Amino acid sequence: MDAEALAGALRALGMLYGASQPLAKTIARAKTEAEAIRMYIERERPHLLSSYDLDALVKMVQAAREEKTDAKAAMEQYSPSDKPPAKRPS
Repeated sequence: MDAEALAGALRALGMLYGASQPLAKTIARAKTEAEAIRMYIERERPHLLSSYDLDALVKMVQAAREEKTDAKAAMEQYSPSDKPPAKRPS
């Protein structure tokens, strides 16, 4: 299982931001990719399960991974604790 590719797919879908622990730790005991995705969603995004079927979410993440989708410049990488840009001298 490629945790980096899985992270890219989750990031592209806006599902990686704000995780309580590193993805690799969350999915460490998973035997398959589908199980890893289920574990992640159940732990980090349980609110999605009130609107979406877990298997549908797993398939969506797998499709994003297969497409090698990533959103490296996505807004999810913004953190309110980030320092504002330095002021330029006038």
